[in-house]
Amino acid sequence: MSANERPLFRNVLLIEDEPALAATLEVALKPFSEQLPKHALNLQDARKIFRAEPIEFVVIDRQLPDGDGVDFCQEIRSKGFKGMILFLTARGAIEDRVQGLKSGADDYLAKPFSLEELKARIEALARRKPEFVPPRAVELWTIDETSLSIDGPIGQVVLTPLEFKMVKHLMDADGAIVSREQLLRDVWGFRFLPQTRTVDYFMGRLRKKFEQDPENPAHFLTVRGAGYKFKK
Repeated sequence: MSANERPLFRNVLLIEDEPALAATLEVALKPFSEQLPKHALNLQDARKIFRAEPIEFVVIDRQLPDGDGVDFCQEIRSKGFKGMILFLTARGAIEDRVQGLKSGADDYLAKPFSLEELKARIEALARRKPEFVPPRAVELWTIDETSLSIDGPIGQVVLTPLEFKMVKHLMDADGAIVSREQLLRDVWGFRFLPQTRTVDYFMGRLRKKFEQDPENPAHFLTVRGAGYKFKK
């Protein structure tokens, strides 16, 4: 790609947790992006960037601190992402490549790789990229009762039936306090209320799944002496 040519992509997102490799890749990706490439160290940060930026090309590792890049690939494809996705990963076995491509990736390059091959693959991807259409905006706290999933601040979360029932009960209360006794009756179906910390345990699980900082929740709140409430 010559210095006078227009970059091939409007906006590039790199998801890579190895700092030295990420720095090298950011330099390598810069000529291909109209804007400075965005970099995320993990999937949580990637979701934040993806919500805020019109990303057109994703370069992603698989073995990330908070999950497999395949899950993120499937997630953004399910939300309508039409851009290009390239895996860069040490997992180079045939079954890993097949899994990555079936998850929605357009190409899969195993580490170690040469920068020349990386650049050639990016140019090949650009030749077959579709007309750019920004992914549809996802409204936070959208409920899908069929899949028991909810779109939260850090992405789509699939819940167990009891978790889903508890979240929906709190959301339906529209900011009102719901007591522990109400939850035990309405979610678990107890007629006689036992001495149990089941609700607290489930609340902790929900915070880990939805809150950016589970120790300082912003959405699933405890009201001391009264119960719990949900806040958007």
